[in-house]
Amino acid sequence: MSKFIGRKYELNILQESLGNRNSELIAIYGRRRVGKTFLVR
Repeated sequence: MSKFIGRKYELNILQESLGNRNSELIAIYGRRRVGKTFLVR
């Protein structure tokens, strides 16, 4: 069971990016206290 609720799309983007051999920049923004740092870790 995942600790994330409603973050399947975001997790998929991050996992695809990690598997890619090219450099990528991903900007993560949003309201405060919604789990941005936790998502990146």
